[in-house]
Amino acid sequence: MTTPIPFVPNRFKDNAAHYLGGRAAYSPRLIRRVAETCKLDGTQRLLDLGCGPGQISLAFSTWIDKGVAIDPAPEMLTIASELGLGVAPNIEYRLGSSYDLSAELGRFQIAVIGRAFHWMDRPDTLARLDQLIDPSGAVVLFSTSHPDDPPRPWFTQYHALVESYAQTDPAREQRKDDAWESHESVLMNSPFASLERVSIVEVRRVAVESLLARVLSMSSLSRERLGSRLDELLERARALLEAHAQDGWLEERVDSVALIARR
Repeated sequence: MTTPIPFVPNRFKDNAAHYLGGRAAYSPRLIRRVAETCKLDGTQRLLDLGCGPGQISLAFSTWIDKGVAIDPAPEMLTIASELGLGVAPNIEYRLGSSYDLSAELGRFQIAVIGRAFHWMDRPDTLARLDQLIDPSGAVVLFSTSHPDDPPRPWFTQYHALVESYAQTDPAREQRKDDAWESHESVLMNSPFASLERVSIVEVRRVAVESLLARVLSMSSLSRERLGSRLDELLERARALLEAHAQDGWLEERVDSVALIARR
């Protein structure tokens, strides 16, 4: 199924403030591996599409000449520009979406997309990127996952609790449907059909407060959707996490992944 999820520009307006604190960061080792694999040497341009709070373009800022970071949510762009202020003066932040990709943006060696590709019309986005990415360039999808980890059973319980409140979100239901086409399948039916996967697996310390912020960072769990049930979820999550935590901290296994797609 390539039918896109309906475009809602302000989907993350209530979640933006919690995104950096709640979502697992991409491993710096992964950023370096992608930069080296894509032969970035400080002379190229980068496009960060659906940039969110701007963590990926910031991470690549020392590997490129210039970057353009685009997101449809003003709240996300505000955070991204503040994050890059004085640190990444070579990154330009723009309000927009994949539907605004055009030749006016210029050419790029690399386009990075972190946890946002599923919100786009994926075939249309790749067709537009085909007109913007240099012949030797790449589209790179970034994600993190938290595999089941028997030595740390708290995460399976936490994940099940969160899913029980998120499962009625129509967008989530669409992505979880058996008919939903994987990113790999969509890419292999696009000009960017040569795929390479890079994965960094780490065990990290994570604070209880960060895991509560992770709940608040998810659009499927927004106050607008859940109302007072959000408070109920947070209360239940805190009780679960604190039962396993030591001095407010736990350990989780994080798999940082980059799917590199070339022509």
